[in-house]
Amino acid sequence: MKIKKIVIIRIIYIIVLYLIYNILLNQYDYVTRYLTNFIFLVFIFIKFIFGQLDFYAERFRLKNIFVNFSIDAIFAFVFFIFLRKLEIFYVFGAVFIFQTIFRKIISSIYMKKKNVLIFGSNHIENNIQQDIINSLDYNYIGYISNNKSRATKYLIGNYDEMEKIIKENKVDLLVIVKDMQSPSFKKYLKRLFDLKINGLKVLSYEIFNEEIQKKIDASKIDEEWLLQSNGFDILNDGMQKNMKRGVDLVIASTLMILLSPMALIVAILIKLESKGPVIFKQVRIGENMVPFKVYKFRSMKIHDPQKYSKYAQDNDNRVTKIGNFIRKTRIDELPQLFCILKGTMSFVGPRPEWDILAKEYEKQIPYYNLRHMIKPGLTGWAQVMYPYGENIEDTKRKLEYDLYYLKHQDLILDVLIIFKTVKVILFGKGK
Repeated sequence: MKIKKIVIIRIIYIIVLYLIYNILLNQYDYVTRYLTNFIFLVFIFIKFIFGQLDFYAERFRLKNIFVNFSIDAIFAFVFFIFLRKLEIFYVFGAVFIFQTIFRKIISSIYMKKKNVLIFGSNHIENNIQQDIINSLDYNYIGYISNNKSRATKYLIGNYDEMEKIIKENKVDLLVIVKDMQSPSFKKYLKRLFDLKINGLKVLSYEIFNEEIQKKIDASKIDEEWLLQSNGFDILNDGMQKNMKRGVDLVIASTLMILLSPMALIVAILIKLESKGPVIFKQVRIGENMVPFKVYKFRSMKIHDPQKYSKYAQDNDNRVTKIGNFIRKTRIDELPQLFCILKGTMSFVGPRPEWDILAKEYEKQIPYYNLRHMIKPGLTGWAQVMYPYGENIEDTKRKLEYDLYYLKHQDLILDVLIIFKTVKVILFGKGK
């Protein structure tokens, strides 16, 4: 779905929802306009956090009906506690009915998955095939290629059968992963152009990766690409840097004050459960490759690091009970607010990497150190878009998202990352 269509549908949804909510509240003469409007903003924010402003066909399911009903019921109950009038349940009942009908209509009419076909067999190396299969936006048809020596179960034909396959499968999007400068590809350009005129969307792998998947393939980067690429404003715009620093100070200071009671409780529980210091310190690589110390609540038992993997594994026996909880909820990261106040970290940015691992990655991953051109963050685009890394391949994939953030960072993207981080914390997807 195009971004423009998403925005329009969300605006219509919120406006109609507000009219139903406000008209019914006025009819029953409840509270002041300022209070009802504030509660509505909170209501919409909660809907966003729980993914109820996303309208995909495959997302119209019982889970979403249950989530919407639960949120509506909680807000109705809170209203009832203060107002003591049963009519408030009619208001949120009408809101729930509208939400369910709206989602069903939009999902069935507009939000159909796009049928995607890959042109070429290089997707085997760049993982684009798996990205499409896992995406909620696409229905993967398969790929076409003349290279049968490396064929997989998804190969459905060769290049000469392209037009037939596109028409039979009603393909909406063709992603080119083949070398577009090769003579074997150029002979199909005219046919691709004709198909594009007839409504087929054709994207190169690089454009699909950056504009649709919101990441940049590090293997495609070279010095020429870096010189010619637009973006990277965060590296040169002093005003943007100052604004980001100001936001960091406000958020870090506020959270340190609000969450200090929780931090004290966590510190006591860590001390009671296992021997060792409450705060774990480790040298990480910061902006411009400058090392600094990062602070976290200790979530593991004291152990010999030479005898264990450098990566935390699933069901790792080093992790304590309280450690498992604070890792999933990201509470273990709270001491890093002090790093943000010091200026060695930002609230949003690439994950600060352990100096030992960073040296290994620098040798194995081209242009890995580009991520160190800005301050590391408490949260970041890679953290909310990709699960916790457990090996070198995961690190390469996360670098793709870090490079996208480096190129496209702005205040809006930072706010989106913060919202997504809240969702990660609420659903316990941290590690």
